[in-house]
Formats: sequence, structure tokens, C-alpha cells
Amino acid sequence: MGLLTNPSISQKAKYCRKLVRYNTAICLTLYLLGVGFFCALPDANFNSGTYFSENALLPGLVNSELEMETVNLVKSLSGELQRERENYPKGMPYPWLLAKMRRFGLETHTHNFTLNYPFGGGKRFKGENVYGILRAPRIASTEAIVISVPYRPPETVHTDVSAGVPLMLAFADFARRKKYWAKDIIFLVTEQEQLGMQAWLEAYHGGDEGRILDSGLLRARAGSIQAALNLEVQSLDISHINLKIEGLNGQLPNLDLHNLVQKLSSKNGIIAGYKQSSSSPKRSFRYQDKLLNLLSMVFSQASGVPTGNHGLFHKYGIEALTLEAVKRERTQQQQFQEVGSMLRIIEGISRSLNNLLERFHQSFFFYLLVSNDRFVSIGDYMPSLALMAGALLIKAFIHYLSLYYTGDNDETEKSEETDAVETKQKAGNIDIGYFSVGIVLLVAHTIGALVVLLPQSKAVSHYLHEAELSTQFGLFSLFVAVLVVALTLPAFCSLSGINGEALHVAVLLELGTVLLAVGMLNFSLGFSLSVLLVPFIILIRPVASRGAMFLSRLCCLLINPLVVLYCVLLALTWYLFPELALKPMLNKALTATMDALTFSVVDSMIYGNWLFDMVSLIFVPCWVLLWVLLFPKTATNDRQTVGR
Repeated sequence: MGLLTNPSISQKAKYCRKLVRYNTAICLTLYLLGVGFFCALPDANFNSGTYFSENALLPGLVNSELEMETVNLVKSLSGELQRERENYPKGMPYPWLLAKMRRFGLETHTHNFTLNYPFGGGKRFKGENVYGILRAPRIASTEAIVISVPYRPPETVHTDVSAGVPLMLAFADFARRKKYWAKDIIFLVTEQEQLGMQAWLEAYHGGDEGRILDSGLLRARAGSIQAALNLEVQSLDISHINLKIEGLNGQLPNLDLHNLVQKLSSKNGIIAGYKQSSSSPKRSFRYQDKLLNLLSMVFSQASGVPTGNHGLFHKYGIEALTLEAVKRERTQQQQFQEVGSMLRIIEGISRSLNNLLERFHQSFFFYLLVSNDRFVSIGDYMPSLALMAGALLIKAFIHYLSLYYTGDNDETEKSEETDAVETKQKAGNIDIGYFSVGIVLLVAHTIGALVVLLPQSKAVSHYLHEAELSTQFGLFSLFVAVLVVALTLPAFCSLSGINGEALHVAVLLELGTVLLAVGMLNFSLGFSLSVLLVPFIILIRPVASRGAMFLSRLCCLLINPLVVLYCVLLALTWYLFPELALKPMLNKALTATMDALTFSVVDSMIYGNWLFDMVSLIFVPCWVLLWVLLFPKTATNDRQTVGR
């Protein structure tokens, strides 16, 4: 504190004035350095090659024991399933699945669940999962592995992945005849996409009853689940495998699991990789291709929405990923030699996981994939976020210094004695109204809490239903109403002078700290928010000339959460539908915004996605506080600030 408690030292005062004078340039430089550091990550000097940290996974890479009999069983089961699907166009063929699982010696059960939809007048949706347990012959049921398949009926709008069911059942028949299993294997077929998987996991781990999702009860359990493998097989004629790794709230599986699947797929002759889009391997060494691959993972992970059923396991500390086996193009002749390769991949993964003596812990849980065989660890990518979020913390510190020092251009003409006298007078005149500042902080965060609580209110849901409003339009109207209230807030609780500057420091500290904290949990989200918000926040100047004040208010409006969401979706709409005219494109982006808000609320209430809650509780109040700062009370003794 010597810098502040000894203002009579002219040298320190000189440096402080320079910081105050050039604070915008300093903060923007830090921001640009952060962006530049991220752009350098695809270079080989800033990333590493993938490798195995856990040697216990290697036994799965040895020679396979799978025989042609199992491959023929897959084809036979596939034909039977297709005939059964004709009899169940809107549901799952439960009798056939139960009969086959019992035939292969599995301990077979069903699991019922109910969704009490929070909107739409109390609608209820029911579903049923089927699962079978292969008990480990070598040990008691203390640990388990899950192999799951999402079932989609013929009339679904999603891609058909029913080919994964015969693959899973055939592997179950193969695994039943082996005696080396030290972990239970759970074979699970889920209904209603991620909803069925969420209900099953809640029931397995003893989830709370009486919530929006009534997970029901399980008649039988296995041991503690160590890992899970989700299969999305579009056809038995496989072109390549796309690995899906993003989980709920941006969580990722242990890098060793990804490397294991990559190695096994390469060994068995099927091209596999993250966001693999063709049967040719990704071997591009161009910088732009690596950067695009890195950015695609950032954008996919930032939403916090799982890319498959595997993503719901991560919340329970279970490592999981999805193998999406993509169907071969129809222009090519159908071949089924990949069936054996796919079975051997599942066998190798299962045997490797079976050999683990403890949970995954040695490799990385926080990483970004540059290519299929190169990654960036958390220690390498965090400096980019630290530079951008740190710019706000540095700005807060410099703004605090400005309470004592000004950035006047004539500082070199002042004597040391004049410096000391003026700075002491400023320090003696500082009297922050902590009560007034605290009231404004409380009001702003109360508005954020309302944004979270109002959609969950039964009274609000009932009103929207009685008014015959769609859920999307009703929620959007609710958020717009809260926004209008926030826009009028400066008329009731604006601050002036030193109180406004103290509030500005508090907002900058809160935003910088939250961005760093979010980045530690979900780097992609923290990075995306920093890229979008930090430059505008740096340019906002609560005390400035009329032109600068107009620019500050414009920047503040542009970083409003609703405006940011609409602009992002508008850009995405323009990218996906370039043929649309301007007005249809704007309307389509508005519809997408309403849908995105609804989905984020529902995901928060059912799955525990904290993106909506975080934006509502942190970034909405911070935006409200910035908006209040841009309408200060007029006072004759307000201090004019230069360079901020």
C-alpha cells in the first residue's frame, strides 16, 4: 500500500498518472495479446502430441478374441430388429429387447420415468428404458462399465442409429462367454434421447424424487460406474467414426479415453477422430486447418450442451464418450467388413477399462484438441484468458488509482511540492457512500435473481398457459419486460461522483474474477465471453464528454445479454442460410433467439446446465450496473476525468 499511502513521493505519483492517462491503451493491448496468444496455440511449439498416461489401458490393444460367429449374429439381429421396428413405429420394441437380453444371459430389467414438463399447462411425458447387467465372474459387483445405445423409433426426426442395438447385443453374447471380466457390464437402451439417460443416471445414483423429472426406481444395480461408452451407429456399412466428447457444462472425458478409442480405431482399419467428417484421415499440417479445428471445439463446448448421451455421465465423475459410426455414402457399394472392426473396437475398449485398478486420474481433464493426435493442455491455453480477463482487473486497479491521481497532460510542469499537496487533498476528500453503492449492487443482483426465478414460478407458467401464449414467446416477453425495467433503473438509483467511480471498480472486479472462474471450469465459455465483452467494457467511460458518453452507451447496449444472443444467432443464420433476404433472416434469427432462451431454461431445470443461471445471476446484474453508471447524477463539483 506504499503506492497509495505515500503520495508525497513524486516519482510514484508520476507513474500513477501515466497509468491513469494510458489505461485504455494498456487494457486493449492486454486484450489483443490474449487473442494473439490463443491464435498461436495451433503452432506445434504451443501444443503437444497425445500419449497414454495410464499403462493399464494397453491390454485392450492386444489381439482380439472375437470370432466370425459374432459378426454373423450382428447381421441376424439387425434383420430381426428391422422387422420389429415396423410393428413399433412410434416406440421401442420392448418385448424383443427383453427377450434377446434374457436369451444372452443378462439380468434384464426395465426402468420407467416421467417428465412433468414445467410449461404448457402441466403436460406429462413418459418413457421406459431397458437394461441388462452382465455380472463379473471374478469379483463382487463393486465396479461397472456402461455400454449404451439411444433408441430412435422409425418416425423420429433424428438420424436413425438403431444399428447400434444389434452390435451391443452381439457383444453381450460374446462377453458372456469370457471369464476375465473384473467389472460388471451394463447394457443400456434408452428412450427419449438424453432425457432417458438423465432419468436412468438419477435413478442409479439415488436422485431426488418429486422434481420436474421423476426418475423412478431401478430394480437392480451394478457396482460403481467407472466409464461409459455410447454408440450411435447409423448403419452396419460404416464409413468412419466421429468421436463426440463434449459433455454437460463443457466437461470433457479424460484424454486417455479419447486416445484409447483413437488408437483402437486406427488399429482396426476405421478412420476415427474428433469432428471426423469423411473416410479420409485428417492429416493437414496447415495452420488454418488446425485453428479452425480448435475454434470448432471452442464453439461446441461453450454452450455447455452435451453432444451425446455420454455428456450426462461427466456430472457423476464418470468418463464417457460417444462413437458416432457414420453411414457410408449410397454411391459406394455396400460393404459390411466394418462390422467386425466395430466389434473389435468395442471389445478393446471394454477390456482396457476392465483392466483399470482405479478411476482415470493420470491424464488431462482440461484440454483442447488441435488435431486427432495433438492437444493443448490447460497450462498452455489459460494465459490467453488470463490476459483478457486480467485487462479488466488492471482497469479496476487503475481506476482506483484515478481516485487519487489524474492523468493531466501538464503533470511535468508541476513541482514536487504541488504534487504532494494536491494528492493529499484528494485523499482527504474521498468519502465513499458504501450504503448507496451497496443498495445499487443489491437491486441489480435482485433483477438477476428474478430472471432465474420467474421462469420457474408455477404462477408464471400457469398464466402463460391460460393466456394461450407459446412457451417460447411467453418466456421471451418475460425477459424483455425485465430488460425494460433495467433500462429505466437509472431514473431511480443513479450515483454521482466518488460513489459512481467506486461502483465502477466493483463491477470491473466482479467481471474479471467471474471470467477467470468460468474459464477454469469451461475455458471455451470463458474465452468466448471475454472475446465478446472485454473490448466493449474497456471502452465504456462513465464520466466523459457527450460524444464519448454516446459511444459508451452504445457499447453497453451491444453487450446486453439478449442483444449478444440475437447477434450471435443472426450471424449463424446468415452463415447457414445465405440465400435468405434481410427481413426473413432477421425473423428467423428472432425465432431462433426465443427457442434458444427456452431451451436454456429447460436445460437448466432438467439437466443442471448452469449457462442460463450464470448469465442471469452474474452478467445481467453487471450489465445493469454498467447501464446505471452511464447515467450519473449531475453535480457541479463532479471531477472531470481525462483518458478514461
